[in-house]
Amino acid sequence: MNAPLIQLLNINKAYKNVDDDTQALHHVTMNIHEGEFVCIMGPSGCGKSTLLNIAGLLDLPTEGEVLFKGENVVKISSRKRAQLRRDYVGFVFQSFNLIDDLTVYENIELPLIYQQIPPNERKLRVEKIMDQLQISHKKRVFPNQISGGLQQRVAVARALVSNPQLILADEPTGNLDSERGREVMELLQMLNEMGTTILMVTHSTAASDYASRVVHLFDGQIVTENLHKGR
Repeated sequence: MNAPLIQLLNINKAYKNVDDDTQALHHVTMNIHEGEFVCIMGPSGCGKSTLLNIAGLLDLPTEGEVLFKGENVVKISSRKRAQLRRDYVGFVFQSFNLIDDLTVYENIELPLIYQQIPPNERKLRVEKIMDQLQISHKKRVFPNQISGGLQQRVAVARALVSNPQLILADEPTGNLDSERGREVMELLQMLNEMGTTILMVTHSTAASDYASRVVHLFDGQIVTENLHKGR
């Protein structure tokens, strides 16, 4: 098996409320290896999104260590964590999170602008990823002018254009019908076969079938892990 890309070591996460604290994660330890397709499942409120956010460097644990490429990100600055996210992580969300006032092309280009990639290289990379995902014919339209399935393809293209080592997918098929959802999952599977590590949260058993490993959470704890052959 490849080296761990992410190591979560005895992670606890608590949120402070007015009356008491809510414990979202309890002593979670797991590795996500380079090239894996890992799916996290469990009932609502079990800590799935919290775990995804910590693994993706969007949040920090209350206790425990998070190693990303061997570096303990709990001990580095928020600016350095943001740089790691920018350089290594792509995000795909249930709600797409596209900017309505930007065209399809401009939405995909945005991460490269943040990375200060020169305009000529931006153009080449955006056009290449649009060709790969078969959305070049929609480059000049706005998100609200295309279907949900195409919007999710745009979101995937935006996540991929910076060549991330890790893609975090939070309910990527949640707002799609079964056919569009299957298309998105086949796309994620293809990316994984090309070497991209994928960590996905889903309620969908059909979506989880594409993963190589399924981790089940309950009340903030890992209760089972199952290896899959995928599809």
